[in-house]
Amino acid sequence: MPEISKLNGVTTTNISTVSGVAVASVAEINGSPAPVGGTGASSWVAVGDDRRIAHISNSDLLADNDWSDYDGFAGGSSPNPSGGNDHIHVAYGKDGSGNALWVATYATDACELAYKADPTSGPWTGINKDSSNSDLLGRRFAILWGNDVWIAVGKMGNHRIFRSTNGTDWTQIDVSGVSGITTSAVYALASNGTGTWWFAQQNRIYQSTDDGESWALLHTLLDSSNADPGDIRSMAYTNNTLIAGVQNVGEVYTAASSDLTDWSTEFSINSHGGTCFDQQTRMAAANGRVVLVGGQHKTTFDVSGKTVTFDENGVDFSGTSHGTLSAVCTDGSTWVATCFTGDMFYSTDGGDNWTASTQNAGSKDMLDVAPDVYLPL
Repeated sequence: MPEISKLNGVTTTNISTVSGVAVASVAEINGSPAPVGGTGASSWVAVGDDRRIAHISNSDLLADNDWSDYDGFAGGSSPNPSGGNDHIHVAYGKDGSGNALWVATYATDACELAYKADPTSGPWTGINKDSSNSDLLGRRFAILWGNDVWIAVGKMGNHRIFRSTNGTDWTQIDVSGVSGITTSAVYALASNGTGTWWFAQQNRIYQSTDDGESWALLHTLLDSSNADPGDIRSMAYTNNTLIAGVQNVGEVYTAASSDLTDWSTEFSINSHGGTCFDQQTRMAAANGRVVLVGGQHKTTFDVSGKTVTFDENGVDFSGTSHGTLSAVCTDGSTWVATCFTGDMFYSTDGGDNWTASTQNAGSKDMLDVAPDVYLPL
C-alpha cells in the first residue's frame, strides 16, 4: 500500500505526533505505511545524579530554551533510591496497554528501576521486586524497549537479565545454562525492533529471537590478529547493521544482520578511544548514521553492513566550553548530547555541528538522555 502523505488534510511533514505518539515511532496507520517525513520526537528526557530528571519539548529544544528538572523521587513512597543514588540509563517505550512509558535504571541494588508515564513531574515509581515478589538481583546498566517488550541488563552475579511486557512488572530470565555465560556484568544491549535482541558479555555476543525469553551464544568477537579485543560495552542497530564498540582499545566492529557471524575488522576511534564505549549511553544510531561521544570528543560515521565511512574521527566536540560528554541519543533527525556537568547540546546535521542548550542543568551530572520515539531507527 502507498505511504500516507496526509492526515486529516495536513501534510505529514508538518505532523509531529499521531494520537500522542511521535511520528518516527508509528509503523502503520489503519494498515497503511506510516509517514516518514515527520519531525521526530515531541519531547526529550535526561536523567542525572541524585535522582534528577530533566525534560524539554522538542520545540523548546530547537529554540535553545532551558530544560526543566526535578528530583524524581521527591514526595514518593518506598521503594526509592537514597538521596545519593544516581541514574544509569533511561529508555522510552510502551506499557501493557500501548501507552507511552519511560523507565530509568539506578546505581543501586535496592531500587534497580523506576517508571513514569508523564516525565514532566514526579515522583517516579521505584521497582525492587519482580512479578513473583522476589528481589530483583542487581543494578541494570542498559535498558531498551522494542516489539512490546522491555529488556534490562546489568550485574550478572546470579546470571539474570530482566524482562517485562509492560515496563512495571518484571521477570528474571536465568541464562546460567547458556554457553560461556559468566558473572561479568553486561553493559551492551540492542534490538532490531521486531523480536530479535542482542547483549554482549566480555567479547561474546548473545542473541534472542523470541523477544528475550531464551538466549544463545551467537558470536565471539576477535580482532584482525585473531585475539580477544576486550570487552564490548556498547551496541546499536541501524540500517540492517549491528554495531559493537569495544571499551579497552576504543574499536568499533560491524556486521550485516543477514550474517551476524561475519564481522568487519576493527575500526579504531581516535582521541577518546575506549571512553566512548565505556557505557551504552555513549553511542546513538539512526538511518545508518552513528554518533559517538566521550571525553571532549566526538566521532561520526555512516554504516552499512561491514562498511564504515568516517565523517569525523575523534575531533573536538564543540567550540564552546563544556563538561565531559556522558551520553548521546537521536530521534532520527535531531541529536542530543549531555555532559557530566549538566551541559546540554543538540545537533540537526547528524552530529557535525552542535548548539548549546541549557548549561549545568539541575546543577548535576546528566548521565543519559532519550527522545519519545521507539528504537531502532
